[in-house]
Amino acid sequence: MPVSNRVKAADVARLAGVSRTAVSFVLNGRAHGNIAPATAERVRAAAQTLGYTPDRVAQALRLQRTHVVGLVTDAIASSPFAGRLLSGALDRAADSGYVLVLFDSQNHLAREQEAVEEFTRRRVDGLVYATMGLRRILHLPQTSLPMVLANCFVEQGSLTSVIPDNVAAGAAAAAHLLGLGHRHLVMLGGPGDIAGTQRIEGFRAGLVAAGAAGVQGSVIGLGKTWTIDVGYNGTRGLFTDARDRVRPPGQRPTAIFAINDRVATGALLALSSLGLRVPDDVSILGFDDQEQLAAHVVPALTTFALPHRAMGEVAIDRLLAQLSGREGPRDSVLRLPCPLIERESTAPPASS
Repeated sequence: MPVSNRVKAADVARLAGVSRTAVSFVLNGRAHGNIAPATAERVRAAAQTLGYTPDRVAQALRLQRTHVVGLVTDAIASSPFAGRLLSGALDRAADSGYVLVLFDSQNHLAREQEAVEEFTRRRVDGLVYATMGLRRILHLPQTSLPMVLANCFVEQGSLTSVIPDNVAAGAAAAAHLLGLGHRHLVMLGGPGDIAGTQRIEGFRAGLVAAGAAGVQGSVIGLGKTWTIDVGYNGTRGLFTDARDRVRPPGQRPTAIFAINDRVATGALLALSSLGLRVPDDVSILGFDDQEQLAAHVVPALTTFALPHRAMGEVAIDRLLAQLSGREGPRDSVLRLPCPLIERESTAPPASS
């Protein structure tokens, strides 16, 4: 049948063999829990065959919804990192029949309240508030709109937060290196921020939980700035004596867990300058799976990936669940796993 502007929801219902209510549920993103998956697919196929497009203006008037959600962030869109969070949120919103509108304050936090007020005037249905780095939020923009937090959290309150599980990943780092047979492990990086503190907590807990005999595990503080240079200098200091000579085997770690991939890259360069091979002499494990870095250094870094895309997807899922009345209590922190990406920089120690 040719596409026609006069195609109505009733035509879709007739072709799919369902009620108009079923068509409304499916095409308004409310099929989950209400319509069988096979029936929902039949409705979508009928709508595509007929060229039916829901009238969003009419829907907004009838349902008092615009099918637009806002995302406010401090720096994600204006930085080269964490774009996967936006990608996940945009795709999940589109899949659910919503348009996502973005405001990036470029770290001018005073502008965020203005943005939220403008979103409210434009009658968006709800908001996601996302931050570039994991942060505890002390002052959120004030709004009456439903809101979900991504990569940040409030100490107490009634907002759902979606954050990485840094503690579990830190414990998994210890388990990974111990599982390879390493018994002299060092973590490079002090508690410069919340994420670092959590990773250290997990790493120490992982060492304790393993209970392996003869394990030497320590955390070397590198200050609050975790750069390639800091990783380089910290590693050279760890692997050389007072005369800048390489410490002999048995007096140096066989594995390094770096607080992030930049520190890991600095460690890799330092070991190379000392004539030590990665992973033959020393294994290096990073964190973040930083784009244009982790997979491109030589050897490529084994590292933990931050779940940026998953945070964007889950934040939108939880927001839409609130809008549909399907979500329970909102005072929850959802901790998403940080998957281990195994590449070439970790291996069993040479002596094993």
